[in-house]
Amino acid sequence: MPASPPTPSVGIILAAHGSRLPEARATLEAFTARVAALYPHCPVRLARTMGELHHGRHLRPLLGARSVDAAFLEMARLGVSRVAVQSLHVVAGGEFGEVSAAAGRARRGEGFAAVSVGGPLLPPAGDDGGRARQAGIVLAAETLLASLPPERTPGEAVAVMGHGARGPARETYAALAAELARRDPLVFFATLDRTRADAAREDSHIGRLRRAILDSGAGRAWLVPFFSVAGAHARRDLAGDEEHSWRGTLARAGIDCEPVLFGLLEIEAFARIFLDRLHAALAGLDAANGTSDGIIA
Repeated sequence: MPASPPTPSVGIILAAHGSRLPEARATLEAFTARVAALYPHCPVRLARTMGELHHGRHLRPLLGARSVDAAFLEMARLGVSRVAVQSLHVVAGGEFGEVSAAAGRARRGEGFAAVSVGGPLLPPAGDDGGRARQAGIVLAAETLLASLPPERTPGEAVAVMGHGARGPARETYAALAAELARRDPLVFFATLDRTRADAAREDSHIGRLRRAILDSGAGRAWLVPFFSVAGAHARRDLAGDEEHSWRGTLARAGIDCEPVLFGLLEIEAFARIFLDRLHAALAGLDAANGTSDGIIA
């Protein structure tokens, strides 16, 4: 009788906002498969965070993925003793808070010897005087600018859409916007307005963005999403034909728009940043457990 496969000691949970759209789901699934190939001895599971606007909805129609808590339960059933959770979020907003809270519950339970969390693309302000956050902002700005379409010509603007957040994460977005503008005055970063009514106001995020592009003299703007995947926000709110979209608003102002519908996980340099965060989280498990069992590639 063949021997049973050994019980894995380390598991990986990838936590993302996700999307209903097949193209965006394919991006998450491809990244999950990449992580599984990099760490073949670790079970890898994709989990979905919900955010305040989605609470009360069923998870499966939105992504077909489990919650972070449910992913921890599955790891426990597999006999995993140590788990690294990697956030695929952009900032340490409410959904990253969900990840941290789930990891805290798992740590307080009796099923795991160690749990670590890999931070989002843009780290939160910590107790280091903000140095890690600023380093993350600089890296993200450099990476974004290097990934802009080579077809962009001098004098053309770039409008970068972020999701938006409350609390300290808003300051992180503002710092990124300032860093991008410092490096390229024609790159304009703004976040989504919360509602269509907000977007219709003269002082809305898209209203201020429109004025900034018009004041720059640029007649053309490249529309770039700053999301892990190019889901509904990128395809509808940024590049859609609807009147309220960024594309529709800018076009009515006489600005020619060229959407670029790639999520950050589809850009190799950004994918590498998330993989580096995961690598550090796995290393944190070894440090917490006082072992080094070859998990870290």
